[in-house]
Amino acid sequence: MVRQIVVIMLALLLGLSGWVMPSHAEQATSQCFAETGFCIEGRIREYWNAQGGLRVFGYPIGPQSAIRIEGKSFTAQSFERNRLELHPENARPYDVLLGRLGADRLSQQGRDWYGFPKSATAECKTFEATQHAVCGRVWQVWRQYGLEMDGTAGISEAESLALFGLPLSGLQTERMSDGSEYQVQWFERARFEVHPENAAPYDILFGLLGNETRDHVPTAAPSDLPILGAPSGTVNEAIRVLAPRAAANGYSYDDVKNIVEAYQRVGNSVGVDWFLAIAQMAHETGFLTSYWSARPQRNPAGLGVEGRSSVTDPGQPGWAFNTQRNMWEKGLSFSSWEDEAIPAHIGRLLAYALTDEQANAEQKALIEKALGYRPLPANLRGIAATIVGLNGRWAFPGTTYGQRILEVMMKLRAVP
Repeated sequence: MVRQIVVIMLALLLGLSGWVMPSHAEQATSQCFAETGFCIEGRIREYWNAQGGLRVFGYPIGPQSAIRIEGKSFTAQSFERNRLELHPENARPYDVLLGRLGADRLSQQGRDWYGFPKSATAECKTFEATQHAVCGRVWQVWRQYGLEMDGTAGISEAESLALFGLPLSGLQTERMSDGSEYQVQWFERARFEVHPENAAPYDILFGLLGNETRDHVPTAAPSDLPILGAPSGTVNEAIRVLAPRAAANGYSYDDVKNIVEAYQRVGNSVGVDWFLAIAQMAHETGFLTSYWSARPQRNPAGLGVEGRSSVTDPGQPGWAFNTQRNMWEKGLSFSSWEDEAIPAHIGRLLAYALTDEQANAEQKALIEKALGYRPLPANLRGIAATIVGLNGRWAFPGTTYGQRILEVMMKLRAVP
């Protein structure tokens, strides 16, 4: 019933703007809405009106304000269906960019869109980048709207792509907030919802992703988690947070994607919570920005980094010149992430969590490989089944070591 009311209201309001009376000075620049009590002005107002207005973005649900995105500050304004960000360093029309709220909302829900069944088909428009197809009425509406970028009449496919982004799923049935099930398709910046009970154009509605991301209440960090178990987060969450930061250390987006997916493969093969292992790696390496995590060291968790240093070359194996500190330091370096560094990390976690008697064949093999790089004293084998159990053991004194890793884990899962 609530959705039907929203549809009726939308039909009545598409060509209208509800006004809150602004001051005389504001009348020339502000457009205000009684429905939410917020105004739009300046470049955001111009963009909102030119690129689809109420139908595409919905009402403003907050004022223009500073937000941080990937470590940088921008002025942005949230709307019912998306977020508009000001980027004055870019030439028009790229001085206003849209948030990736479709991807962000899936991350809030703990859903990894990489795992959605691929929907590529020759009968519909298939996007090679994600291997998903857009078909029928959804494709018609997708192509009906777009961001004006070239100044020519009509909407190009590139302009539709700029507005909605790539498909992240095929058409699939999901239960919405009103308790009813609908067919929906996720895109980077939108969620298309199919409502055959409505007459066109309201048979396709855009999800209220701005409202949903705003109203999301993040889960508090758990007090502890087992080292062995289901992953605590998703591939997409880890990549989204790590990739922008790791770029400063010479890692591309694809490099980070390969590292995260390798953690997933190795962790799943031995039953380790690989997302928790990534959180430990992020804690130890400053989100892949430290010297030891750079090439050619590729050290994911301070393995063998003993705090020993020298201003001159010791002339011994296992030392490297830390260009961030301008001194020689003792620590392990690995020739590859997937074949050496990640097995050494996850295998060492297993050695802390399991004794040989508790480990299966695959776990024993990985432990043996890991301890070949750096032995673990017998009294530390099998004594830390949980991440907090590593306190004072993996790092010294490390009295809150595990709790810090859990906090990093929540940062990886949080929407920026």
